[in-house]
Amino acid sequence: MSDIGSARSRLLHVAEEIESKGLVAEATDIRAVVEECMYRRAPARRMPRKSAAVTPRLKKRVLKLADTTSLHNAEIAVKLNLNPGRVSEILQGDR
Repeated sequence: MSDIGSARSRLLHVAEEIESKGLVAEATDIRAVVEECMYRRAPARRMPRKSAAVTPRLKKRVLKLADTTSLHNAEIAVKLNLNPGRVSEILQGDR
């Protein structure tokens, strides 16, 4: 997994060392690459939530449907506007 923050710091340190040796243009190029290319996207780009939040009431509904019907996890998820993974987590006791 990449660590952009650490890579930025190391490259800026290298740029300082290069500049101290008189290679100003090269150090400037390194700093330009760091500023132009090495950043994280803003968290605003995250996908919006598509399923309902798991509340105690919703959890009870999932458990009741699982116990009283023959619906599969995916069918329960559609019926309650949940992600099938959330239904599975509820039924396994993880939520």
